[in-house]
Amino acid sequence: MKRIRFTTLYICALLLTTLPTINSQSANADNNVNIVCTNSILADFTKNLLPENVTISYIMPAGSCPAHFDASPKDVQLVTNADIIISLGWEQWLHSLLEYNPSCTQITCQGLGEWNIPAGAETYVGQIATELSIALPEYNETIKEKKVAYLNQINSTAEQIKSLVSTKGYTGRKVVCMEWQKDFVEWLGLNVTYSYKPPERMSTQDVLNVTQALQEKGVCAIIDNLQSGVEFGSKLASDAGVSHVVLTNFPGAVPDTDNYLEMISYNANQTINGIALFDYKQGEIQSLQKNIDSLEIQRNLLLTTTLMFILLSIILGVMYKKK
Repeated sequence: MKRIRFTTLYICALLLTTLPTINSQSANADNNVNIVCTNSILADFTKNLLPENVTISYIMPAGSCPAHFDASPKDVQLVTNADIIISLGWEQWLHSLLEYNPSCTQITCQGLGEWNIPAGAETYVGQIATELSIALPEYNETIKEKKVAYLNQINSTAEQIKSLVSTKGYTGRKVVCMEWQKDFVEWLGLNVTYSYKPPERMSTQDVLNVTQALQEKGVCAIIDNLQSGVEFGSKLASDAGVSHVVLTNFPGAVPDTDNYLEMISYNANQTINGIALFDYKQGEIQSLQKNIDSLEIQRNLLLTTTLMFILLSIILGVMYKKK
């Protein structure tokens, strides 16, 4: 009987010992931070500042245009479960979603400029890091360390890209560009001779201006922004005989652009390849023109020789008759 009572007490003691651990694990699970960003670029910046146990997701698909995006029921669920929502501050479609979670912490990155260029990306990272440190003070040290490491990665990638463009000898090359990629293309070192608005906002005169800009001597490419549509640039490139380059301003929109660093590397390579293709075609055209010129010379020489032969034959014929 004593043995049974001892065993029972032992089990109870064991349960009491393990109970705090179980409760602690449950509390940790409940306290997991859930961050929802409006797009993939903000999600990637945020991901590089926090540990892996923080859940980070985003609403808008990377290939969509922020101005034309429509929220769906699954987006309502995302926002409802969010502890923190990070946005650009001008997404009109977000307002109705926030009604489902008015008490969440909001971080906005409005008015920070272009994130495509490294200096702009650093501004966004700094803003998000500052706001996260306030919202999640328990992660302050992690955020500081990860911010420094990530900014170093951005700077290193930027140097490699600039060096590549310079090595190729493409600095100063003339291009026409969609305005939302203008800063990035100029950062690469190219000369944007003309930039244009989203196609749906262009007038007939705007289209004529782009067409005329492509006729300028030395222009080698028209550069579109994927999320704004690519049909416009494709048609004009074909008509003008220049390369058509498509860049993305959100990671994940095309293969091998899963994060910001991959995205700017992809955009740089697309631009470089577009210029190289134009130069190759120009070389082919010049070679063909040389062949045509050579054939014309041969033809003219043959015609001249033929005419001389005919004239000589006539003269000899006349001289023969006089005899």
